[in-house]
Amino acid sequence: MSASLNLKEIEKRAFRSTYQDGLWDIYYGLIVIFMAVFMDRPEEGYGWLNIVLMAGSFLIAFFLFRLGKKLITTPRLGQVVFGEVRKKKKRTMSIILGIFVGLQFLLLMITAFGWLNPTFGRQLGSLLEGKNELLLVSTIGSMIVCVGMSVTAHFSDFPRGYYISILMSLAVFLILYFDQPLFPAIIGVLIVLPGVLLLVRFLKQYPLAKDEVSHE
Repeated sequence: MSASLNLKEIEKRAFRSTYQDGLWDIYYGLIVIFMAVFMDRPEEGYGWLNIVLMAGSFLIAFFLFRLGKKLITTPRLGQVVFGEVRKKKKRTMSIILGIFVGLQFLLLMITAFGWLNPTFGRQLGSLLEGKNELLLVSTIGSMIVCVGMSVTAHFSDFPRGYYISILMSLAVFLILYFDQPLFPAIIGVLIVLPGVLLLVRFLKQYPLAKDEVSHE
């Protein structure tokens, strides 16, 4: 029994070691910064270009994250294959996150369509009349982000994820409710900075062997 517990603890530590590079922190921080920039409501109103640019920026952030994992993390830690229990937790997390991502996408599309279509926006506002629709939408959006990120942190054994979830949910609320990009962008920087510090420490702690460097 003790050996089994030790193996589980070793696997947990090995899994957590994949977060030592700080790339997840940088990735989530960039997402917040991009949201702050591209969800800032222009005076002439939103256009499809805003949505396309924001979606494109998310893809760029994800590409940089995957590139960092491939060029920085994997050469230093190797490719780790985990057991069935970890895979099951990952599948459960994927299902739950899929639900939350779907809810976020639905909320974003409803909100964006309301901005792009004044008639629909007025109808939506009349349904929520007396309930301060902007406050309601902002609260729902931030809660979805908070719960989704907390689920990720729990199933991924990623303690910093709880800190990130609080900051991300606050940033989403500020973006939607106040339509002011400065403070959400600062929040994004507060998420990125620890990631950068972790990345610098990771590079110092796990330098590439000289023979690996010479073959690059």
